[in-house]
Parts: sequence; structure tokens; C-alpha cells
Amino acid sequence: MNDNKKSSRLGFWISTSLAIFFFLCTVVLLFSLMGLLIVKAALSPHLEEEKAKKLTEVIIEGSGTNKIALIPIKGIITAQTTKKLLFEASSIVSNVKKQLEQARNDNNVKAVILEIDSPGGGITASDIIYKEILEFKEKTNKSVIVSMQDVAASGAYYISAAADKIVSHSTTITGSIGVIMPLINIVNLVEKYGIEDTSIKSGDMKNIGSPLKKMSDKEKKVLHDIVDEMYTRFVKIISDGRNMKIEDVRKLADGRIYTGKQALDNGLVDQLGYIEDAITLAKEMTGLKEAKVIKYKRMFNLSEIFASSADSLFGDRTVKIDINASPIDGDSPRFMYLWTGYQQNHFFKWPTFN
Repeated sequence: MNDNKKSSRLGFWISTSLAIFFFLCTVVLLFSLMGLLIVKAALSPHLEEEKAKKLTEVIIEGSGTNKIALIPIKGIITAQTTKKLLFEASSIVSNVKKQLEQARNDNNVKAVILEIDSPGGGITASDIIYKEILEFKEKTNKSVIVSMQDVAASGAYYISAAADKIVSHSTTITGSIGVIMPLINIVNLVEKYGIEDTSIKSGDMKNIGSPLKKMSDKEKKVLHDIVDEMYTRFVKIISDGRNMKIEDVRKLADGRIYTGKQALDNGLVDQLGYIEDAITLAKEMTGLKEAKVIKYKRMFNLSEIFASSADSLFGDRTVKIDINASPIDGDSPRFMYLWTGYQQNHFFKWPTFN
């Protein structure tokens, strides 16, 4: 009996100790989270001021007071922000705008080189960057050179058309001049499994492009008209930027891709070369014998770390499911200046043969 009582008491104290331990952990965690929220609230007024501060300059090479700013445009061209660990990364559009603004306000920056490695992206996002480049040139009279890397297709070429000169690698893939709206249709699959679309709509065209219904000829015409309008704008942009006749651009703008040499032969780029050649060209165009080549870098401070950490913990946790999501960009269907062949191979990882 004594042994049973001792075992019972021991079990009681173990259970009580564990309960107290977990209670204290919960209290500590709760107060820590409350403290994080308080810190975020206290630092929030300073966040916008911090974001408005100048980017940090990193010297890549060269010396002297004159500068050539190297601005990267890499990945899908979009105005949407993305999450990276605890931080919310700015979109490509906002990054380019911020860097062009700093280069515009720095009298020592004599030229800008856009280092492009992108298959394109959103029509509006591409057009915003194009407009920013034109305004930069108009307000500063500073030269803008594009240095194409692996890929500079579709929307990335749209952006390039705003530059004074385009330098391409021999191995660059460019072109893909045109518009696409990625759509899939699963009507046959839906019918096979007896799935019924019970969407309630205000008009016949409200669910245009839905994967759950066959597209009518009338709907196809509506979408084709939009594609044709966006395509015509793309062709005009190239005609203006490259000083080419509209009909000559149209011959090249059937969506096909070109190597750097093919692009040079067709007047889509000015010369073949590497980033070093683009730097040399920038110096020649600005009459510089020596210059520092710089990149801009954003440095995160303590207030942004706290704020981003709090957002990660207390931000929107809603799981969003979109049946119209595109396998190309992970978002809802939209008209795009995008080389989808690159994206499909990138995301689906087709097998390679050695």
C-alpha cells in the first residue's frame, strides 16, 4: 500500500510540474508576442521614413567620382511583392523605380546599364518600367544601355526597346515578341466526373475564359481583340525604340525567339558582347575614360526586422485557392508579355538526357 501511495504522489507531482511548465511557457510566449506587437507599433511611424532613405552603393569596379549604375532586372516582371524569409521583398517594378530615382538624383551617375535576365511578365508591369526608363532619359539626358544575359524575351525586350543601345550575349535568347493569355480548359474532365459549375453571373461574358466551360466564338473574338490591341502597342514600341518600320517589326514579331546573333542580324540589338562590353560602351557614349561601376543595395535595419517578423507571425494566414490559377505565373489568368516556353521548362523541370 505504501508503495502505491508513493507512486500515486509521484505521478501527481510529475503531472503538476508538467502542467506548471507548459503554463509558464504559454505565458512567456504570450508576453513575447505582445511585446513584439508593441515594438512594431512603436517603430511603425519610422518605417516609411526608413524606406525613403537612399540605397547603399556597392562599388563593383573602377574609381573616380563619375559613376555608371548597374541595375538588375531579373525574373518574372511583376508589380507584386514577394515574401523572403522574414522580409517582404519589393517587386521588380518598385525596385527599378527606386534605383532609377536615385541614379537620376545623383549628378555623378553619367549612365545606367540595365542588366536583364527575364522571360518577360505582366503587360502593365513591363509598361511601367518602360515608361520609367523613358522619363529617366528625358529628365536627365543620361544614357541607358541594356546588357542582355541568358534570357531577355517578350516583356523584357519591351523594356529593352526604351534603351539607347542594346548589348546581347551571343547565347542570349530574346524576341518572343507578342501577347499571350495562358488558359486551360477542363470541360471534358468535368463532364467525365459529373462536376457541375453552378456559378451565378450577371452577363453571358462574365465567366469568359473559365476552364469549366467551352469558349464560344464570340468570347474568343473578345479576347483576340484585346490581344491584338496589346500586340499592336508592343510592335509600335519596338518600331519607335529601334527606329524600324512597323511592317519590318511585324515580320519578326510572330512570337518566335532569337539567339543574340539572330537578333543582331535582324536589328533587334546593337552589338554582341558581355557586361564588360556594355560598360565600355557606356563610357564611350558619355565620354568617360574612368568611372566607378556601382550597384544599389537596400540595407535592412532593426525596425524593419521587427516589423517584418510581426507581419510573418500575425499577417494574413488565409489559404487561397483559385481554380483559374495559371501554371505559368502562379496567379490568375492575365494578358502577358511572357515567353511561356521558358517558364514551363523552368517550373516543370523536363527530363534531360546526358
